[in-house]
Amino acid sequence: MAVFDWAESDGSDVGYKARVLKAQYGDGYAQTTPDGLNPVMQTWRLKFDDVDNAIGNDIMAFLKAQVGTAFDWTPKWATNAIKVSCEEWNRGIARGDLSNISATFEQKFQP
Repeated sequence: MAVFDWAESDGSDVGYKARVLKAQYGDGYAQTTPDGLNPVMQTWRLKFDDVDNAIGNDIMAFLKAQVGTAFDWTPKWATNAIKVSCEEWNRGIARGDLSNISATFEQKFQP
């Protein structure tokens, strides 16, 4: 499995989304239960600020090559890799030969 090996910039963040099965009954009563073995998914909004254009090219090439497949990535503060995929990323010119890249990583649950 491919490994994303670039560290995100400060200011990146993670969001959580819970999958819940819900049965709605009369009088406002609802019954809920977690959906599946992994009901909470992480979505990371990452920034790579002021990266050298050569490194930016490598990041962009990696993301383009991984479209549709999961890859391993270890968040800066973590010790274990998680499986993620990336379907959306952007690149902007910072200044001179530096780029700003943003990407959204979604956690995947695969063996």
